[in-house]
Amino acid sequence: MNNSMRRYLASRRVQLVLLEKMWLDPKVQCYNDAEMPTDAFPSVFLNGPTSRRQILEFNHRCLTVKFLREAGFKGWIYVPEPRGQEDTGDFTEKAYIHKWESSRRLTATCNSFWVPRDNGELLGLNTNFEWGFNTAQMIYGSTGQFMVVGWPEHAERMGLPKHYSTEAGIPIFGDQSSMCIHIAQILQK
Repeated sequence: MNNSMRRYLASRRVQLVLLEKMWLDPKVQCYNDAEMPTDAFPSVFLNGPTSRRQILEFNHRCLTVKFLREAGFKGWIYVPEPRGQEDTGDFTEKAYIHKWESSRRLTATCNSFWVPRDNGELLGLNTNFEWGFNTAQMIYGSTGQFMVVGWPEHAERMGLPKHYSTEAGIPIFGDQSSMCIHIAQILQK
């Protein structure tokens, strides 16, 4: 086996370990978890584009969960994707997903947006709407929540989100780790 094959396999193992940790975390909720938490822990909803084909390289949320836990966040983390492999014909229908997401997004202590936009797999069309909805809430002060947004340097078409986030006073981050540290610091006060 050559070095490039070893690097490729090692990177996938790391990603799989992160994904498994996310799925096994008792305070992470995915679509498969129907019941809303009823305790008083703070919560973070992980907005952002989802790989509909569950391509491992495009799962950014497992890294966000890792960074939030490393930063000391002990509350609920809402992950709008299935827990485990979702095959054609599985239970997750659009109406269920919309209800699950809105019930958590509208009650989360923090709406976190990580947008690694990629025109090939992570367009973020729903993310655009959700970000706009939450940004309007922040501008007009209609919620007690707070919001953060971030994207990597290579993310495409982020000019308008940057403009409106700046106008609304929403913190913008260029890496997930810094964003998660910020969230944990605010929620631990």
